[in-house]
Amino acid sequence: MTNDGKQNARFVAAEVLHRVFFKGSYSHLALDEELRSKSLENADQRFVTEVVYGTVKRKNTIDYILNAQLKQPVEKNDKRIQTILRLSVYQMFYMDRVPERAAIHEAVELASRWGRKGLKGLINGVLRNVSRKGQPSFEHLSVTERISLTTSHPEWLVNRWLNDYGEVETLRMCEENTKRGSTTLRTNTREGSRSDLQIELSEEHVQTHEGNIAPEALRVLEGHARSSSAYERGRFTIQDESSMLVARALDPKAGMTVLDACAAPGGKTTHIAELMNDEGTVVANDIHEHKQRLINQQVNRLGLTCVSTRTSDAKTLPDQFPSQTFDRILVDAPCSGLGVLRNKPDIKWNTDEERIKGLPVVQQEILQQVAPLLKDFGVLVYSTCTVLPEENEHVIRKFMETHPEFAFDRTLSERLTIEAAKTGQCTIFPHHYGSDGFYICALIKKGSADS
Repeated sequence: MTNDGKQNARFVAAEVLHRVFFKGSYSHLALDEELRSKSLENADQRFVTEVVYGTVKRKNTIDYILNAQLKQPVEKNDKRIQTILRLSVYQMFYMDRVPERAAIHEAVELASRWGRKGLKGLINGVLRNVSRKGQPSFEHLSVTERISLTTSHPEWLVNRWLNDYGEVETLRMCEENTKRGSTTLRTNTREGSRSDLQIELSEEHVQTHEGNIAPEALRVLEGHARSSSAYERGRFTIQDESSMLVARALDPKAGMTVLDACAAPGGKTTHIAELMNDEGTVVANDIHEHKQRLINQQVNRLGLTCVSTRTSDAKTLPDQFPSQTFDRILVDAPCSGLGVLRNKPDIKWNTDEERIKGLPVVQQEILQQVAPLLKDFGVLVYSTCTVLPEENEHVIRKFMETHPEFAFDRTLSERLTIEAAKTGQCTIFPHHYGSDGFYICALIKKGSADS
């Protein structure tokens, strides 16, 4: 990476972070957009990616360090100065390949380039003080504060997980969330085996190894899978391993009629269709029209013909279909997303307890409305990408209290290689398999003779 390349890469990283911190952009979308619009070498792109994700992930720890050296809290400073200070501290303390003096020098240069030349002295002084003081000790803090700052999570969230899962599990989960998740591919087994895909990708300089829990999964070790011709030809879908288990939990068969009630962006929908060998009908419903287009793009890329997409509120589906229409129903419910913090770290800073309070109500309403659409002896799967019990087990318990015709599907463990699935439901934590945090529950609708 040339010196000019470093300067340009830091400027791109600053632009992305400014959009994330102050314009409400999602980190992964803003990063992809900026990298596509800029001509950066591969090494520079990797640098920008690490700085962006790392700075967002470590935001509260970085602010804690900065606040010890500032006369007023960091968030009270000029917005561009906040961004420069944050990305610089990340490089100083969390990137071994960047010398601290280089990070400080580039921060000062970035201030000039970004129209803040008059504040160069402030940046230089603060960062030199940070360098001299070094990383602070957190040993004197409470358990909640210590985990919050050592792993960079909001205190309210750490406190919830401590109450739900205890200190050991909470610490392991938070530490896993600081890591960068690997890219995982779901083999389109209609087009060939996982080993065939592995060979095909290696010929395009994409190196992979087999996944941990999903039989279709490949984890990328090296290379850019999405740029491969194999992707364009529909040989695989980019999807996390935990997410791959949801379609298998549903147990779809060729010729069935299946509803995916909250389908966007279509990963689970297309997996269901593949498991059905593209025979039958999969109704992919989502409330957002633009997301219907995303589903159709994936369906077309994979060459699937059995998927029918529609745009509507899942709670209105009983107005559109007769009762007992579907053999299988998937409710991959809207949720807080707190299981996917490795790859979407901004979620933890943009979510609060008030927003979460309303989610179980929505989740419950969707389940209540779609339940009559399932045939007797059909399977309903409820899943989320969060690890909060109030969005998972509590929702299912309340649903089953008012729907005695449903029982846990105890055969779930035959379809998933998860020990806890023997009860008909399971929570996957990020540190268990290096995949996203997920909740999966399978219910069977008993026939009228059993009701």
